[in-house]
Amino acid sequence: MEMDKRINDLKIDFTKVVDLKNENVRMFETLDLKIKNLKNIYAEFIKNNKQHLFIFGLDSFHFQGKIIDIEYDDMKRLYYAITNRIYCEYFKLYKIVVDYIIESINDDKKLLDLVSVNNNFPIYKDLEPFKQYNFEIIQSLHETIISLLNGVYNYLLHKEHDLKQHQEKNATGLNIDNFIQTYNFNNLVLREKLVLFVSYIEFFHKLHTKYFKRFTTKMQLFLSQINNDIKFEDSIEINRTKRKSMMETFASDNIDKNILLDLKKSIVDENAEISSTSTPPNTPTSENNENKINSLNGIFLRIDEDVENNIEKKNDEEKKCENLDNNIIKEEDNISVLTNSDLSESKNEKPKRKYKPRKKKGE
Repeated sequence: MEMDKRINDLKIDFTKVVDLKNENVRMFETLDLKIKNLKNIYAEFIKNNKQHLFIFGLDSFHFQGKIIDIEYDDMKRLYYAITNRIYCEYFKLYKIVVDYIIESINDDKKLLDLVSVNNNFPIYKDLEPFKQYNFEIIQSLHETIISLLNGVYNYLLHKEHDLKQHQEKNATGLNIDNFIQTYNFNNLVLREKLVLFVSYIEFFHKLHTKYFKRFTTKMQLFLSQINNDIKFEDSIEINRTKRKSMMETFASDNIDKNILLDLKKSIVDENAEISSTSTPPNTPTSENNENKINSLNGIFLRIDEDVENNIEKKNDEEKKCENLDNNIIKEEDNISVLTNSDLSESKNEKPKRKYKPRKKKGE
């Protein structure tokens, strides 16, 4: 039952990876619209202003858009590398599982038919690390691997049932002990192989979730920078929501304090602008804005407390190390003092003269 649960949990875990991927796709679509809007604005400026000095004055705006294009291309390239790697790992694992089934489980026609039906996936090439595979193909490949593992698990249950029947026959007096030992060994190998395959996918899910979470954070930061520099009309509320979630993620991951302070400043400035241009006080809208600002301030206080606590912990650890070093130095000094005093005492001691009796006269 434990193996059955682990295989079913693989489906749930993969849905989290798909959700993160879809969130990144939506952010790319938002970025595409903003970049297109910027290019249209620049084209309108150039169209209506042909003089040399006007064009010179627009160079900074052109470079602003160029920087966004460069960073956008870098993010796109990183996204392509991640999705390419996901297909790479699933495809190679699929080939390993299929080869094992063909070599070791050749008496289960249903499982072999499942292998032959699902053998039309694109071949992965290591020399094409940025090639894009449709994510629907990746999902289909993942589902096929899960189906194959379920088939192997059902085959294992059938073999374990047969083993019990053979053991009952052995109990009647048939000399089939060695046969049962071999049969049990094959079942153990099959079970461990299945555990190995499931562990591979569990690790892939953990890895791919980490990749996409970090990429999502970078995308949110990129969008936040654009929305903070250029005030798009449709981005104020979306920008605030994304940065709020990003601040919570940064706080839990112990991100650098300066980054948190910069984001905090940008959100506070934006909220100040919104509150100054919003409806008069004592209205439902103004109260709603105040509640949002208070919730953000609560996040900032929690972040500041986390940062301060981390700093205090580091200071305490440094003090402990300093005290330990001082104690070691004191002990070494005491040892050196004792050693020097012993040496000085040994030098000051005069050697005693040996007593010799006097000779009597006449002797």
